[in-house]
Amino acid sequence: MNDKTVRDAVLETILGQIDTGEPPAARATYDRLIDAGASNSQALQLMAAALRLEMSRMLNESTPFDNQRYTEHLAKIKSPEG
Repeated sequence: MNDKTVRDAVLETILGQIDTGEPPAARATYDRLIDAGASNSQALQLMAAALRLEMSRMLNESTPFDNQRYTEHLAKIKSPEG
C-alpha cells in the first residue's frame, strides 16, 4: 500500500465520520475549524493527522482503536487561522 492510498483512505474515513456524525466529535471538530476560518482542505488535513496519531499508537502498541483518545486529539486541534 503506497502513501497516496493510505492518505486517501484516512481522508475517506474522516469524510465518513463527518457525514455520519460518528463519532460526534468528528462533525463538531470539522464545524469548529470551518467556523474559525479553516478551509475545507485544512480542516480535513488537521483531522486526518489526529486520526493517524491514534492509528499509529494502536498499531505500535497492538491495542484497539481508542475513541476517547481520538476525541481528545480532535479537541486539541487549533485552527490554522486562529
